[in-house]
Amino acid sequence: MKSSTIFVLTVFNQAHKKMNVLYHNYAKSIGLSDSAFWLLYSLYEHGAPCTQKNLCEAWFYPPQTINTALKFLEGKGLISLAFVSGNKKNKRILFTKDGEELVQKKIAPLVRAEERSFERLNEDERENLLALTQKHIGLLEEELNQIIE
Repeated sequence: MKSSTIFVLTVFNQAHKKMNVLYHNYAKSIGLSDSAFWLLYSLYEHGAPCTQKNLCEAWFYPPQTINTALKFLEGKGLISLAFVSGNKKNKRILFTKDGEELVQKKIAPLVRAEERSFERLNEDERENLLALTQKHIGLLEEELNQIIE
């Protein structure tokens, strides 16, 4: 028997929520808020140094979320901010020595675990997962734009 769309969507959304909870619990276990964790993760993935604008564009963060996380991480001595030459608004984000150590001890192992788990899917599964997720997001965006307008 074919499952109803609402049932499948419920299971899909629960799986998505569980993924968020896994990351939230990991961030909490290393003493970080979700936004501070994702900022460090993003810097690691992007390759620091980068700018707040780079992070907002690449990871779809609102500037205020990045600002708050930057202030927290700077206060903890994990990052430093430096003005980009010729631009007093945009700052480069750099890891401090302590920040680099934290990232190597806590973020890098998580990224390796993500890679290992993803590699446990066969190539077709990985490609299908990405393609279908991107397609679903695009279709959902279209539908949401129609009801927002």
